Amino acid sequence: MFTYPAGQFLRFILPPIATGIVYFLAAAITFGLVGGSDGVAILWPASGILLAILLSSGWGRAYRHVIAAAAASLFANLLAGNSLGISFGFTIANISESVAAAWFLSRQLTRRLSFSEPSDLVWFCSAAAMGAALSATIALVVAPVSSIDFWLSWFSTDLLGILIVTPLAMIGANAVRTGAAIGRAPAVFEAIVIFALVAIISWLVFSRSGAPILFLPMLAVLMSASRLGPTGAAGGVLIVAGVSTFTFNVWSPAQNLFGIGPLAKSIYLQFYLLTLFAAALPIAALLSSRNKVVNQLAEEKRLLELAEEAANLGHWRLDVRTNKIVWSREVFSIFGLEDSVPPPLEGAINAYHPDDRQIVTNHIDRAIEHRCDFDFTARIVRPNGEIRHVRSRGEIDHIESDGSFGLFGIVQDITIQVSHAAAIEKARNRAEEAARQAQAIAETDQLTGIANRRRTTSEIVRAVLAARRDDRSLAVAVFDVDHFKRVNDTYGHHAGDEVLKRVANVAAKALRAGDMVGRFGGEEFVIILPDTTTQTAMLIAERVRSSIAKSGSTPRVTVSMGIAELAEGETGESLLRRADEALYIAKRAGRNTLRSAGQKTIECDARFKFCDRLPSADYRP
Repeated sequence: MFTYPAGQFLRFILPPIATGIVYFLAAAITFGLVGGSDGVAILWPASGILLAILLSSGWGRAYRHVIAAAAASLFANLLAGNSLGISFGFTIANISESVAAAWFLSRQLTRRLSFSEPSDLVWFCSAAAMGAALSATIALVVAPVSSIDFWLSWFSTDLLGILIVTPLAMIGANAVRTGAAIGRAPAVFEAIVIFALVAIISWLVFSRSGAPILFLPMLAVLMSASRLGPTGAAGGVLIVAGVSTFTFNVWSPAQNLFGIGPLAKSIYLQFYLLTLFAAALPIAALLSSRNKVVNQLAEEKRLLELAEEAANLGHWRLDVRTNKIVWSREVFSIFGLEDSVPPPLEGAINAYHPDDRQIVTNHIDRAIEHRCDFDFTARIVRPNGEIRHVRSRGEIDHIESDGSFGLFGIVQDITIQVSHAAAIEKARNRAEEAARQAQAIAETDQLTGIANRRRTTSEIVRAVLAARRDDRSLAVAVFDVDHFKRVNDTYGHHAGDEVLKRVANVAAKALRAGDMVGRFGGEEFVIILPDTTTQTAMLIAERVRSSIAKSGSTPRVTVSMGIAELAEGETGESLLRRADEALYIAKRAGRNTLRSAGQKTIECDARFKFCDRLPSADYRP
């Protein structure tokens, strides 16, 4: 046995019970107003109520409401004096129209029915007519007396009930559910006043015997529709129907067109109400749709203005034919002007910095002449003298058949961006300068100020690669100070440092522009001579040697030098090794001289072990 929690059971059973009660009350009141089953109703509101419930609840719960409404309909028909068979048949007729209309709308619409959408309104009226026709046909079959007038009366009665009551019920229920009615007290008061006016006009018209002025209720309903939308149209027609029902016995003009009797009067009145509804509801839907679009545009404009304000960006348009300019609110703010009428084109251009006006004019003229886009940055001068940087971009807007067109563009205040970019550029320059200084410190010998071993090693690597790539010669000279230990021992280390400084300075001055001298360690130096053969290297080395020998006097020093030229396939390591061997040959020859190396060797001296940083013998760039 299945059991349900009390709360879940109540949620399951209470809504259909409420449906049954409301349906029964609507049917019973209608029967009471027309005097039981023999009377003729102007409209059948119960069908409109049920359709509204089915459309709002969805098909998953529809069967509960249908069963409850069917029970209520059967009970109301029995109380009205109908037999059980006729009551059962009329119940099937009454329920089938709402179910059929709801099913039809569920197949045609993939979203919730909206009475402010003209297309939805067409489907709703079609569904109502189809459901009413089905119901009238079923009722015609089970009715004790069948006639075309009976079918027409049933059809129009149910059709009016759906067309008038369903929109009111759905819109009212939605207002209660969302709390819109509570939050819009002025609108509710306006609706009460308008509906009261419709009721008064309807009573004045329909309470008169003879020929009432039928266009006055129509004007009142149209006014209600224009102010209140679909709610006003359906509510106004419902009020007219109610008033005309109460004054039915004294209203006689229908006799002239439809004959004598309650049925003829009813059909005529229903025709009038349908005509009234057909005139009011489409107008209400169109006006509601227009208001929706207007409100949507207003909201989009508000959001656009908020976005423009946040981005310091505004839009503008120039009519090229009239030179008329339209500015958004943010453009006035960017230019520091009051939000009123934008200046003429000449005034707008004059708002730019005098040095930038020609830039603006050239871009505008070019865009107009070539029908092309434009993009420029410039400075503007606000009325208070403040200078702001702006970027303006735009394009051709709407070229008409007569050739007229406009320019549409945006202008953005980029003063902060320009300031940040300048700060970033300044910081970048400082960082680059600091990096250059750090690199210079890392690659400079702190005592002599010339290249240290690290930089000298890197330059040899690059020089060897360049010589191979360009098929050019390369020479290296290695020299050291003769008897440098004796200088330190005799004059002290400070004097020795001064000697090294003097040697480095003299050697650097004696070289060519593309040559380089570096301190390789202690009193040993290396000279790199790009694009140089052995013969030329010997001449340069002799100039360096002699310059050092002639420089200074306390103490005077000499140097010994070894020179080597890069051989085919040789590495920088081997080149240095051969130059070093030539240096020791010069020392053995008596010092203060120089010697050139012979063929390359492949042994590696520990002082020149930077093989991992030099290209191998078989390297090809």
